[in-house]
Amino acid sequence: MKNCKLTLKKINHDRDRYIEIVKKAEFTLRGEGKTRKDNIEYWFQSLIEQLKRLKRNRGKLFFIGNGASCSIASHFAADFTKRGEIPSFSVNDGSLLTCFANDISFEKVYAEILKKKMEKGDGLIAVSSSGRSGNILKAAEFVKRKYKNGLLVTFTAFKKDNPLRRKGNYNIYLPARDYGCAESGHAYYLHLLLDLFVECGK
Repeated sequence: MKNCKLTLKKINHDRDRYIEIVKKAEFTLRGEGKTRKDNIEYWFQSLIEQLKRLKRNRGKLFFIGNGASCSIASHFAADFTKRGEIPSFSVNDGSLLTCFANDISFEKVYAEILKKKMEKGDGLIAVSSSGRSGNILKAAEFVKRKYKNGLLVTFTAFKKDNPLRRKGNYNIYLPARDYGCAESGHAYYLHLLLDLFVECGK
């Protein structure tokens, strides 16, 4: 058996690295054809106002992701439905996914499902560590094209210039290089968004 030297120094280093990545998150808004970097307070205030409007108008939230990001999507679809009182759905039903992927293509699977389920006034939250997954990008492009003023929020990591980050109205980017920090950081900020919305979104 390989001898693994697990030390307090290593544990503290990994924990501190995660905290630093979360602190260095970048928040951007897309407006007037360009993306600008905004401070965290204004970003959350603005997004919460959008969610309040969506809730008042009886809109729905859709969440998408692949792999662990799909699990994150399911988690927060449940939380936003229960605590946020916004009907929210994770597009991850196995029979639905395999039906559309088999009959059309995996790259178009989320976009095609959203075409059937999404309506004007709904919002999409797309979670992708790489920000480069074809099926997530196609879904974001569909929402941008079909609902020009619709709510589209992206959570990405890895490379700063990833394409998904440039598609959302609201975007969080984490300078993480591994899935653990990226996924945990995305979950942290989704929890924070929901907590702030519940507290301030009345």
